[in-house]
Amino acid sequence: MTVNWGVLVPPFLAASLILGPPSIAHAQDDATCLMCHSSPSMFQHLEEPERMVVDQEELARSVHGGLGLSCIMCHQDLVGMELLHATDLESPNCSGCHEGIASVYVESVHGYSWVRGNPRAPTCATCHGKHNILRSTDLESRTFRLSQPATCAECHGEAGLLTEELVKLPRTAGSYAQSVHGAAGGAGAAAATCTDCHGVHDLKGPADPTSRINPLNISETCGGCHPVVQEEYDRSIHGRALRAGLRDSPACNDCHGEHLILSHSDPDARIYAANLANQTCGPCHDDPEIIAKYGLQGGVIDTYEDSYHGWATHIGGEAAATCVSCHTTHLVLPAADTASSVHLANVVATCGQCHEDTDAAFAASYTHATTSISANPVNRVIRLIYIWIIVLVIGGMVIHNLLIMNYFMVKKHREDRKTGTVMRLDRSQVIQHLLLAISFTMLVITGFALRFPEAWWVDTLSFVGMTEEVRGDLHRIFAVVMIAAALYHLYYVASSKRGRVEFRAMLPAYQDIVDLGDSIDVYLFHRERKVRFGRYDYTQKAEYWAVVWGTVIMVVTGFVLWYPTGAVRIWPAWWLVPAAQTIHYYEAWLATLAIIVWHFFFVIFHPDAYPMNWAWVTGKMSREEIKKHHARWYDELTESVGEEGTD
Repeated sequence: MTVNWGVLVPPFLAASLILGPPSIAHAQDDATCLMCHSSPSMFQHLEEPERMVVDQEELARSVHGGLGLSCIMCHQDLVGMELLHATDLESPNCSGCHEGIASVYVESVHGYSWVRGNPRAPTCATCHGKHNILRSTDLESRTFRLSQPATCAECHGEAGLLTEELVKLPRTAGSYAQSVHGAAGGAGAAAATCTDCHGVHDLKGPADPTSRINPLNISETCGGCHPVVQEEYDRSIHGRALRAGLRDSPACNDCHGEHLILSHSDPDARIYAANLANQTCGPCHDDPEIIAKYGLQGGVIDTYEDSYHGWATHIGGEAAATCVSCHTTHLVLPAADTASSVHLANVVATCGQCHEDTDAAFAASYTHATTSISANPVNRVIRLIYIWIIVLVIGGMVIHNLLIMNYFMVKKHREDRKTGTVMRLDRSQVIQHLLLAISFTMLVITGFALRFPEAWWVDTLSFVGMTEEVRGDLHRIFAVVMIAAALYHLYYVASSKRGRVEFRAMLPAYQDIVDLGDSIDVYLFHRERKVRFGRYDYTQKAEYWAVVWGTVIMVVTGFVLWYPTGAVRIWPAWWLVPAAQTIHYYEAWLATLAIIVWHFFFVIFHPDAYPMNWAWVTGKMSREEIKKHHARWYDELTESVGEEGTD
């Protein structure tokens, strides 16, 4: 839409301002206006009194003041009014003097929003100021090059910006400030600022074909400061494809970012060596849809990442080749192009940048096709051979070692029976432990499968049919099994004599602290005689109460996650469910690691227990083992007559 702003200025006004007609009242000269508008106290009754006050010094220093323009040149609706006028005046109309700029503004995104009546739309005063308007060359001007980011940030800053439809626009000012352009802005006027990329009054969105930031125009916009790069990009396959109308082809901002443009030496940059393959080239060259759509070679990112170059880059190898080392940075061309760095006539020189004495044979030995397992038949055969070798060799080793493990486990069990055993766990306790072990293991598997869906073992479970629905159902089923085991244990402790004896034996005592200190002295070779433990030592008591604590925590938080709608009726929703989820997750880690590091050590890997303590299966413990590790309990057994549970 084009508006002829000149018709809005009464023709007689311009003539009257020049000739000084008597139709303009004496009360309308600047001195008369400033009688009121230079005094803040005159407007204290208004909601925003400061907007009515005019600083005479600022006005005199302004570009309008320097030209000697009077108040009514801008405030045209005051012509012919009396001294005391209405407060609801129209905003000044700049088009009377700046008709061309006003027409450009109306066609911009700012003007489009203003025409639609959006109160958030920026006007002339938003950017240039009101009575303090200065030339853009003035160091103190809001539109001076170095001041532009701060001026634009008033709308595009951290507070964010909303359209009239409450659509959130990007908070670009903060990103720009962190970019190479923003960081260099304070060093001089050479760094790109907002208007260099977006234009001055003709700011338009990227969808507009005439916009400076339209994908087809971005290289020209950036070329204003980077002409050599623009020339290379325009010759590249990316530039050619974009001009051909293929919008999937990247423009400058697709690789470098829009406002948060960082140096290639910055680890956070997309174009940093370690990020280049995955974050810059990968989004297109690893996209199955784009690969299929244009017939591109697949697997190029994976083959690079799984090469020496990729490995070395990720551990900080500065000399290792990246994508741009072979394909160049901006002049990227297909191998069929004779000017391409990877054309048969040029590839030897490309490899020779890093590898001295490179020849055609060496250059042909490393390509995405030769290093790809799927594309290279030799690699496919080698992979198949090694998979079978691994299965047969390692599988045979596992079977062999399991036979050895089984031999020593059975041998230990037989030796225990020969020396005589004592009941350590009755049948009820064995069942409780078995239910706990099965439910805990399944809860760990099904719980962590949700949090780590990309893990190889989760893929294996998915392959055999464990969908999310199956996983969720299994997790809840085994949660019920664990709860049942806990209730069974409570019933056992409360209803049976042995249960009460076992529970009392598990109660912490001061002697446990003494035993812990004495044990540390033994393991540090500070004392010779081993500690004489009772029925349960401090390690077993600690583990028992850890299980009690963990079960309570997991059951409570588990119910909150299982029935969140009911839980939030009791406790505040804003913290209950997220807190329960966090506790549930980290308590699971704590319990899992405790079982692996603590429990498995004492029942499997401890030299006195290896290759396994059979008590969890048989409920029996040899007299020799009791005498060796639970000497105080052994004394109690030998002093009693006909103790129950002795074989």
